[in-house]
Amino acid sequence: MGLNKPNQLSITRRLRHQSQSQRFPLVNKWTIDFSSERTLADQASPDNLPASKRLPQSPLITHPQPGPVKIRKNRPTRNDTSELEKNPWAVALASPVRMCSVTGARIPRDLLGEWGLVRKPDTENHYLLPVGLMKDALKPRSKAEANGPEEVRADLPSTDEATQESTIVNAVRQEKPGQQLLLRMINSQPLLQALSKPLSRNSGKRPAIAKILPFRWKHPLGPITSRVEKQLLWRPDMADYVLRQRQQAVINSLDKVQRRHPRLDLPEGAWKVLDVHEPSVTAISEALGRLGPLERMASGVILLLSPLGGSAPTAETLYSPTTESEVPLFDLPALLTPSDLAKLRATEPGYFHGDAVFFRPDNRVDVEAVLALWNLQRYAAGVNS
Repeated sequence: MGLNKPNQLSITRRLRHQSQSQRFPLVNKWTIDFSSERTLADQASPDNLPASKRLPQSPLITHPQPGPVKIRKNRPTRNDTSELEKNPWAVALASPVRMCSVTGARIPRDLLGEWGLVRKPDTENHYLLPVGLMKDALKPRSKAEANGPEEVRADLPSTDEATQESTIVNAVRQEKPGQQLLLRMINSQPLLQALSKPLSRNSGKRPAIAKILPFRWKHPLGPITSRVEKQLLWRPDMADYVLRQRQQAVINSLDKVQRRHPRLDLPEGAWKVLDVHEPSVTAISEALGRLGPLERMASGVILLLSPLGGSAPTAETLYSPTTESEVPLFDLPALLTPSDLAKLRATEPGYFHGDAVFFRPDNRVDVEAVLALWNLQRYAAGVNS
């Protein structure tokens, strides 16, 4: 019995030691190193990473940059803009967008008309007129021209209207630059026809024409007081008056163009007289094809000088076999008066002696002439543009 007790005690101690060794295993230096490497490898595996670290990260975090970088487009060179500057349609559409004071429509500035107040001489009344179409007539004159006789245009029906026209022009010439108030109005003949009757009435304390004036013109922001509003006038025949002014603007523009291109025999000139056998759309299209390929041919226009045969209305475009596209066509006998057309045919370079001519703008003056033709055509057709 005495021998069994120590054996039982040793067995108990051995079991206790084994249990404690299992709970707190003794590891050596090598075991610690290997276990640490194994633990790091387990943590680096995608399955053991948390969900927040397994999600894709933003490039702003993975590839940080020192500061904000703004990518700017290169500015156009002179070669890039030279071709567009000679294209009338690109010039008109690229002009700044402005608002029509009557309709509120926002369209490019070159498709709007400029209007301003013009004082009637010896009175305190003011007319609202399209001063943008009267730039040549409103230029300051020299003393010799001012003392000379006034030129009365033949298109005015009576002497009273001619006198009134000349006095209005003289009044505007005396105004200093920057003193004239300007508003913009859409180029529409039906709009002016609808406005002429109500705006020409002066009954009541406040005339109807004062309603279309911009707010910045009126007191206290502008110089127009309630007393000046009562003295504003509107021509009853404003639609016909603007049509005549647009026709005169076309004549003046074409006259400037002819002075810049005095020679007709230049191979790369702006003017090309079309050899038309008969005034028809087919004949003009064939004559245009015989010109062959020209530089910037798509920017050119056709000026029709003789009325087309038949009763069908003249088309606004004509097919060009060379460029395989439509070319704008301006029917001058339908747009201008017979006296204006005879004046163009009497010019010396001979551009308007035939039935049709092809015109390709080469500078800013040529572009303005084409835009004047385009505005006249849209105005005569009754299209809001």
